[in-house]
Amino acid sequence: MADGISVEQLKSMLRDEVEFFCRRHETPWGDISEVTETIRRHAWRAVLFGGTLRSLLISRLVHQRAGRPRDVDIVIQGPPLEVLRHLFDKLISRETRFGGLQLRRAGWLFDVWPLERTWALVEDKVDQPDFSDLPRTTFLNVEAVAVDVWPAPGREREIYSGDGQFFRAIIDRVVEVNRVENPFPELCVVRSLVMTNDLGFRIGPGLARYIAGHGPSLSCDELERIQKKHYGHVRIPGARLWDWIRAVCDSLEAGVEHGLRLFSAAELSTNRTPLPLAES
Repeated sequence: MADGISVEQLKSMLRDEVEFFCRRHETPWGDISEVTETIRRHAWRAVLFGGTLRSLLISRLVHQRAGRPRDVDIVIQGPPLEVLRHLFDKLISRETRFGGLQLRRAGWLFDVWPLERTWALVEDKVDQPDFSDLPRTTFLNVEAVAVDVWPAPGREREIYSGDGQFFRAIIDRVVEVNRVENPFPELCVVRSLVMTNDLGFRIGPGLARYIAGHGPSLSCDELERIQKKHYGHVRIPGARLWDWIRAVCDSLEAGVEHGLRLFSAAELSTNRTPLPLAES
């Protein structure tokens, strides 16, 4: 997918995708540009963040087409939540538990929140947060990136990627823990497995240990309930997720923690016995 490509090439590609994403006016993309234009009219600094950017970049790399993220994460610096609540009043679907707004516009779902309300920055008691702090706040490396919604005049869009863990994840095709602390470990287990499966990547050793530490206590029903609450439906049967959790545990017990992959559906159907995951 990213064979032979450099970090700088990926950054250039990501900037192009964000530019295209923020400026498209045809249906259904015009609903995106209306939100981003509102941000520009108020001269607020804002970034697209996390999975939104991963979806855009992966779609271009794998399918050679513009991506359509499941939701659009926007972090804004400057206005307090009360101002955002007033501005987007007609679009608000609900307020999130950590002080953000979920917006619905046509077929799009937005998560919008003030930078200073980012959970990890609040936990770390960061007094004057900057967008450059965001990459260290995500649970997974494949979410550890932010890009300006609008560039500063005369400059290209800034990419905030910490030590480059997001781009290394794409190049190495490995999903790994970026920040262990998280208020929802069970959701982290489910999202990690679903995302690794979607991407076709391998599981890093830190993530394998996290899954083994938090996954075995979850039942198949719980694994499906978590998906319904987060995705709105069951993406992957709970039994398959449970098989993957057991396989990760067995691999670690066998001393294998690098290059772990998930069993395919065909492999699971022909061999229900948990086996160490293969190295690739």
